[in-house]
This record gives sequence, structure tokens and C-alpha cells, in this order.
Amino acid sequence: MKKIFKRSLALLLILIFTLVSVWALDRVLLIKRYDGVKPMESFYAQKPGTVDVLLMGNSHMGVHADTATLWREYGISSFALWGGVQPMWNTYHFLAEALKYQQPKAVVLEIGGLSYDWEYADEATQLKNVAGMHLSLNKLEAVKATAPKERWASLLLGLPLYHQRYSELTEEDFQFFPWSDELINNKGSYALYGHGDFDMEDPWAIDSLAEISDKTMDYFMRIVSLCRERGIELILVKTPTVDMEKYQPYSNAAAEIADELGLAFYDFNKMGEETGIEGKDFYFDTHLNLGGARKLSLCLGEILLDTVPLTDHRGDAAYSSWDVNAENIDDGYLLNITEAGDYIEELQRGGRALLLIKNGDWEKREPYLGFVKELSVLGVPEEELLSDASGAWLIEDTAEGETGPMGLDFVLDGNSYTVDFDGLNAVTENDSIIYSFKDLGITMLVYDYNCGKLLDTVDFFHTDGFTMSGK
Repeated sequence: MKKIFKRSLALLLILIFTLVSVWALDRVLLIKRYDGVKPMESFYAQKPGTVDVLLMGNSHMGVHADTATLWREYGISSFALWGGVQPMWNTYHFLAEALKYQQPKAVVLEIGGLSYDWEYADEATQLKNVAGMHLSLNKLEAVKATAPKERWASLLLGLPLYHQRYSELTEEDFQFFPWSDELINNKGSYALYGHGDFDMEDPWAIDSLAEISDKTMDYFMRIVSLCRERGIELILVKTPTVDMEKYQPYSNAAAEIADELGLAFYDFNKMGEETGIEGKDFYFDTHLNLGGARKLSLCLGEILLDTVPLTDHRGDAAYSSWDVNAENIDDGYLLNITEAGDYIEELQRGGRALLLIKNGDWEKREPYLGFVKELSVLGVPEEELLSDASGAWLIEDTAEGETGPMGLDFVLDGNSYTVDFDGLNAVTENDSIIYSFKDLGITMLVYDYNCGKLLDTVDFFHTDGFTMSGK
């Protein structure tokens, strides 16, 4: 009897070890798509009962709605649960999965998915819209709606489709475990930096109605029914687009459907005065950049507060991960900026300090004169920027636009900074070199109070005409 017990225990331990190993391997090799996969994996990591608003749909939701703005300006604990080119059947199963763990007061649904008239998406889109889901009956149903039968097994298990990723692994691949801060602090939305050159068309000039496929309409109605069963306010939106010819007929159809069903629908293409969104607020690929997403989210936040009884959770320790999410979005955006004017404008949002260093003397002519005008909004006097001397200024809050006197030694957040133009030809922090001068010009050392460290270093060299360098 003892021998049988020992063998059974050994087999059980081997089975447990095997299952844990396969699970861990799947976590590491899982494709880390920022659309579809990462939002779902991050959603699982959220503390139950903390998500008040679900933002759902395709990339026009995940990129166009900014969870950082909704949090900073309104204290709304929102989460963007979306996938690129996500059809309504995947959105429905994402919602069904989400409601296992959260009790949102509102679901905001981007209606762009109504425009997909195919039976199945391409294979890459199929994978990213189910791969992040945990194994369950809901995932099985999602797979069956997503792909033809011959792909069901591989999509359900996932690992057979991405097991060969060993050579692609990065540090991020080891941060997709339920306890990973990377997932806990991520609230789904994705920020873009860049300005496309688009003319805004008149949505009122397009009055045609698009025909919605039977499969798409079926799953849209399932979303409506599920929200009503759970007492969740469903709000339909069409976020701004420059592709009016494609999307406006579907927006017109959605408006009629919403009216028939008694649902709120906001066509933001027709709300330019309310949002203030212009052609420059779009990224190169017609999605909104973060500047545009912030404008849209300010308007969306007002709508949510007027529609749904929401609690302002700012200052509540249980929601501190939304603070981190907002910091991460803003910091990531700053690090991606490549234009001086955009960089200076972003600094004015605050939460940061700036050590501005002038190394050299130049003739008082363009392009330096124009650059001085831009820098002066941060609080540095133009006459000092135009003086013959090299020097530095500490701006303790870039939102206030106030600076101390020109100097070489500064104290910031308990740290000592010294600018040495002669011996070391460098900047030191607590006697350790953190920056060495490469050429004459203007240097910005950006300190982030939220993370308590230097976030970014940017050079504007004289020889480059004071354009941003190293970005």
C-alpha cells in the first residue's frame, strides 16, 4: 500500500510540475501584442471590482481613448479592453470574459467593428484577438466564432502557434505573469506620437447608410443584451477619423440602430466643436495621436459623468495603479517626441523639473532667436538666454513657468547637481557624472517627480540648427 501511495504521489507531483512548466512556458512565449493580447492579460491582473468603465472595440478605441486623461481629469477608473481590427464577435467574448472579474458601471463601445463584413479575419488578427484570453468555455466559443474548424485547436491552446518564439524573447516576455507590475499598472490604452497631414472632411455631407453583415449584427445585439442583463450602461461612440467615406455610412447606420434600441450614440466626427480635434491631432496612419486622444477623452469624460454615477477614485490607495498608468503614458509619450515645440509643450503639463543648460554663445539670429522664444515659456528670461555667458537654470515645476537665477550648482529633490563647463565638461548628480557635453548648444535634463529620477536628456546643438538631437 505504501509503495502504491508513493508512486501515486510521485506521478501527481510530476503532473503538477509538468502543468506548471507548460503554463510558465506559455506565459513567456505568448505573443506580446499591445493590441488584443496585452490589454486582456493586463485586465486579468486588475484588482476585482475596480474597473468602473470599460472602453471596448477596435484600435479606434484602444488608441483614441486615453485612460490617463480620464483618470487625471475626472478620477474615472477606466480600462481599454480592445484588439486591432477587432470584429464584434471578439468584442462580445472580451466583454463576457471581463464580466467574470469586474462589475463596470458603463461600457463604451466603438462602433468601427460594425464595418467588418467578412466571416473570419486574417490569421494574425484571429490570433491576437483570442491569444490573451485564459482557457475557458468562453474562449472556446470565441475561437469557434473567430476561425474555421481546422484552426480551433491551435487557437484554443495558443502555444502551438507561438512556440517558436525563443529567438525573439526580450525582457518584456518575462513580465506577463499575474503578479507583474507591468500588467497591473497597464490600463489598456496605447499612445502614439506624430502628426499626419490631413484635411478634415465634412461628415454631414455623407448621408448614406451602410449595410451591416448578419454575423456582425448578431454579436452586436449580444453585447446589447449582455449589458442590459447585467444592468450596465452601454454607450456607443464613433471616435474621430479622417476616413469619412469608409466609416460615416456605418456611423449613420449606428445612429439609427441606437435610436431604435434606446441607446446613447455619440458621433465624434460630428462633434468637432466639442472636442476641438483638428487634422494635426492625427497620427500618420489616421489614428489619433495622444494629443488628439487627450482632447477626445476630455469630452468623453464629461459625457460619462453626465450619464453614469461614477466615483472619483483619485487619492484612494486601492486605485494607485491608475496613477502609475497615467505617469507611464505621459513619460512614454515625452520620450517619443522628436519636435522641439511639441517637447516644450509637453513639459508644460507639469509633474517634472528641468535643468536647462546653455553651453556656448551664438550670434543673435535665427534659428536661435526662434528657439529662445519657445524656451522662454518655461520661465527662462530671454535676456539671459541671449547673454554671452554659459550657464544653467533650474525650473522646479515646468507647469509654473518660474525659474531660479542662472548658476552652476543646484539642489533638486534632495540631490545636488553641478554643471562644469571646464574641468569635467559634464553634469554631476551627487558627485557622479550623469551627462558629458558633446557639443555647444542647449541641453535639457528632465527630472520626473513621480518616479524620482532623471527621465530624459535632450540636446539641441548649435551645429544642427537647434533641432532635437538623439531622438
